[in-house]
Amino acid sequence: MTDHLTVPQWVNPETPGELKGRVILPAADGSSQSVADAVVVMTDRDGKTVRSRTDDAGNFLMSGVEPGVYALTARAEGVFACCAMHVVSQDMASADVLPKQVEVAAAAIDYTIIKTAILRYLPPFSADNPYTIANADLQGISGRVVGENLFRVSQTDGGLKGRIHVAGAQGKTLGDAGLLNVFLVHKGEVVDRVLSNRNGTFQFADLAPGEYSILAIGQSGLGMAGFELVDESLASQVSQKADGSALVGSDSRTLVATYNDPCCCCCTEFSMQIAPLPQAIESFEEIVYEEPIVTEESIVTDPMMEGAVDQFGNPIGGEGFGDPALGGDGALTGGGAGGGGFAGGGGYGGGGGGGFGGGLGGLAGLAAIAAIAGDNDNNDQLITPAPPASPIIP
Repeated sequence: MTDHLTVPQWVNPETPGELKGRVILPAADGSSQSVADAVVVMTDRDGKTVRSRTDDAGNFLMSGVEPGVYALTARAEGVFACCAMHVVSQDMASADVLPKQVEVAAAAIDYTIIKTAILRYLPPFSADNPYTIANADLQGISGRVVGENLFRVSQTDGGLKGRIHVAGAQGKTLGDAGLLNVFLVHKGEVVDRVLSNRNGTFQFADLAPGEYSILAIGQSGLGMAGFELVDESLASQVSQKADGSALVGSDSRTLVATYNDPCCCCCTEFSMQIAPLPQAIESFEEIVYEEPIVTEESIVTDPMMEGAVDQFGNPIGGEGFGDPALGGDGALTGGGAGGGGFAGGGGYGGGGGGGFGGGLGGLAGLAAIAAIAGDNDNNDQLITPAPPASPIIP
């Protein structure tokens, strides 16, 4: 069956320079809930940022959106989304095969989990951004990037299969994003985590139908989207025509969702193009700045209990602190990279920011880290941690 994106990430705006869209939460039976008052931010490869806010129906309008590859983030209370967004101009060949506006499939999740995951699992990355749509064959990839009745994925052998792609396209090819930490979120909690294969594929076993979200983090980028997992027996029933024959595309491969085809049900696997770095972090910071200033904060001085773990199932104290998938002890989390790693206490954590006990200083420093990583002039660079957002009360 054709691997096409579970969420719409390619758009040909009806009015050049404007992008219309809607932020939703996928729900049962193919329905969705509008997300009101969500901050939507898009950042291009040059660091230019445009932003908007959704109305009561979840709709938003952005101005000053030029063709290109963007990192899109959206956040409301208890809701978050992040993905690559590809804006195509009218003069690109076959641009008419793309939708005129987008729907952003968000996840219902506590924002603290997102911040912690980014600070803990995001590895060093280069400021160079090779992702482009200049050489994309829009006609050739249309069957993989557009669809109707999206946000629904069929079970596979009682579980979920998926594939993560990098942003952009070369000809008819969507590049693979391998070796990512892929988190499965259900009812606002992380319930499982796997490392994607080098070709971007991953799999979770023994999942009941329902609403889920995928959070993917790695050197290739960052992405999060919500979807509905559909019972595979129900999905197979609607992937056939009335005469019992399979729905097929022009490439003679079976399709379960095609653009403007209302009879189709869902995707056969979860598929998403993650937002490129460092744009994703810059967009993320724009949303962080929307948070109100904290007026009080206390520091927990009791030592970590032996055997304590975070919501990702990893130890948060002692020598075992670290993620084996990303180098085990030290390399990225419990020392190294500045003595503290992403989880706070220095290094990429920004001198104690982020993690479970920190502020926002860790996030504010990530884009600067990326710029330095891409700087090859061998000059010494000094990173100054961001000032705390509020007083610290011992």
